[in-house]
Amino acid sequence: MGRRSTAKADTPAAGAVSGSGKRLIPRWWSTTVIVVLTVFTLVIGLISAVAGDGLVDLSMFGLAVVSGLVLVSAMSAFVRPRRRREPKVLADGSRVFRAPALTTWPLVAAWIVVLGVAAVWGWVVVTDIGELESPGFSLVMVVGALGSLPDFARLVTGRLHRWTLTVGPDALTYRGYRTDVTVPWRDVRGAHVHERGPAGVRIDMRGAQAKDPIVPIAAFDVPAEQLVEEVAEARKNARR
Repeated sequence: MGRRSTAKADTPAAGAVSGSGKRLIPRWWSTTVIVVLTVFTLVIGLISAVAGDGLVDLSMFGLAVVSGLVLVSAMSAFVRPRRRREPKVLADGSRVFRAPALTTWPLVAAWIVVLGVAAVWGWVVVTDIGELESPGFSLVMVVGALGSLPDFARLVTGRLHRWTLTVGPDALTYRGYRTDVTVPWRDVRGAHVHERGPAGVRIDMRGAQAKDPIVPIAAFDVPAEQLVEEVAEARKNARR
């Protein structure tokens, strides 16, 4: 599969549905997420700036860091323009589309900080719960952090994946979070733009029992239409 030119007109940010003019990720949603995260980061940052030097007070700074990191990831996912880009091409001709580093690594860093803050609050709950101004919120966060430990174990053992779509000469591979699917082209019927839940690209699999993976477009910096076209061309070439 040779290198193909993608020098076409840019697609609007967040990807529009081909021929319909609809945006896959509405502007109001992107704006709301960014505004809420920005306000939360500023508020928590201000609280941490005026807090004392106790262990619980210092943990508020950790929350501000978490919120700031998530904000960076959200800016990358929702504000970055989605334009047609040439992907990484491997020696066998495979074309690899991978989630930008600014979308993925801040989330991992935020996760690690959350676990640290939850550990502090868990210790305080056991030793002196009266030190917590909002023990209910703290307990919810501690329980949530404990619930995320199995996925964190998957992350450190390589079983939790950065969003990646590989269009190869013989097969298609999609990895994203817990999903890890590799299928030969004979088992792929095609792909189409999927508007909601999540918005992105649905890979149509053959067989009534086959589950169609959905590639979330928020995780990538190319438009959904380009991914659909890549899948269609790879299927066509695989039949020759």
